[in-house]
Amino acid sequence: MKKIIAFAGSNSSNSINQQLVNYIATLTDKVELIKLTDYDVPIYNIDLETQDGIPDNINKLAEILAEADQLIISVAEHNGNVTAFFKNIIDWLSRKDNQFLKNKDIILFSTSPGKTGAASALKITESTLPFFGATINSTTSIGSFYDVFKNGKIADKELIKEIEQVLNNRKSK
Repeated sequence: MKKIIAFAGSNSSNSINQQLVNYIATLTDKVELIKLTDYDVPIYNIDLETQDGIPDNINKLAEILAEADQLIISVAEHNGNVTAFFKNIIDWLSRKDNQFLKNKDIILFSTSPGKTGAASALKITESTLPFFGATINSTTSIGSFYDVFKNGKIADKELIKEIEQVLNNRKSK
């Protein structure tokens, strides 16, 4: 059976990308939600890695990701880029295993309060993750989060259909 893990690339306690991925997980079967904040680590640098090795939290996260066939990721945007937090997690994971996403099918989402829906961060993530072995299945940017997301779910029925179509068209293994 296919294992799907979903998370947001944000460390905000009020992350709208975490809210989005939580909601998306309700639209498909058997998704395991994780929070990357449970695997927080110091900012990567080679001196720290040489002195202390790979942090335990990265080893734990790598084990979880290794079990997944597919990932659903919602990326946040800071100043037109992915968050430093998310980039740091990727940096550490890639030091443990440069192909930590090998054979992983990825569905990417992003959202923001603005109309572009964190499209810049989404594009960066889409072009970066294949370096680590990922196959990007689809990308969806959702703008104006607070206008479309109400009471813990997406209020726009057309947008829900679009997301369900993305989820239903994901590759089967």
